[in-house]
This record gives sequence, structure tokens and C-alpha cells, in this order.
Amino acid sequence: MKKENFTPEDSLDLIKQVIQEARNKFNENGFIYMFWGILTAIASLSQFILLKNEHFDINWYPYLLMPIGSIYTAFYFAKRKRSIAKNQIGKIISYTWITISINIMILGFFFAGAIRENLIPIILILLSIGIVISGASIKSKLLIISGLIINISGFIGFMMDWIYQPLLMGLVSITAVFIPGIILMIKHKRKENV
Repeated sequence: MKKENFTPEDSLDLIKQVIQEARNKFNENGFIYMFWGILTAIASLSQFILLKNEHFDINWYPYLLMPIGSIYTAFYFAKRKRSIAKNQIGKIISYTWITISINIMILGFFFAGAIRENLIPIILILLSIGIVISGASIKSKLLIISGLIINISGFIGFMMDWIYQPLLMGLVSITAVFIPGIILMIKHKRKENV
């Protein structure tokens, strides 16, 4: 086995290269942010409409889109040849989102009765953690700011009447997930055209 001695500068360059590689691959996934931003907005706003029309017994039905979205996302990444999980940063981002997604699904479908009106604020806080970790991993100020906005919105949700929490989550999904996804995709397309 060949052993190489790296200077501190070489090590720093290697780290920068790994971060840039993860950033480039991650930017391609602006589509996934757009997909989840719009899917979450549709489900949340649909729940809000059902609640406002006093369909309390079926208000959670729109969230059945989430497992379908998860299956689509799994196929989307399985179909892509270049996965973001080829380096350590990509693995951190992937495992973070898998863990957060599983926890959100479990909370939403099995513990909603126990959590009651605190479910949406908790989901927003979990989402914010994933977005901040993703942003910090690839040094994206846009994602870090989006994550902080979602985090603050989660805490605001605790102070709101629970019927308006789905409206909050829908608006936050559009402004802090869907729109950043569009920006990431545009930035990636500009890099491709250069």
C-alpha cells in the first residue's frame, strides 16, 4: 500500500475538493427541494382547508401523499447514476434526511394523537435541522438561512392555534424549501452552461 505524506495545505485542498464535489452533486438536487416543498405545501394547505371546513375526522388524509413522495424519492435517487452519497459529506446529508424522514413519518402516523397540536411545530423543527445540516455540510448560506427560518417558524407554531399550523407549514414549505430548491437548480444550470 502506497503511503503519501500530505502537507497541511494538501490536506486543506483535499477537504475543499470533497466539499466542492458534494456541493456540485447536491446542487443538482434542487429538484428534490422543489418536489418536497410543493408536496408538503399541497398536503399542509389541504389539511388547513379541511380543518376550516370542519372535516376534523379526515383532516390528516392529505399527508398520505408523504409516503408516496418518499417512495418516489427513493426511486429518483436509485435511478440516478451519480449519487450524492459517494463521499463522507454526501453520506452525512443522506443519512440525516433518511433519519429525519423516518422520524417524521413515525411521529405523524403513530404518535399524532399523543403529540396533538404540537405535531407540526415539531416537524418544522426536525426539517430545519436537516436543512441546516445540509447547508452547513456544503457551505450553502441559502440553505442555512432557510433552515433557520423553518426553525423559527416551528417555535412560532407552538404559540399558534393548532388549526392555523398547517397554513404556517404550507407557507414555510413554499418560501423556505420550494423557492430555495428553484434557486439551487438555477445556480446549477448556470454552472452547467459556463
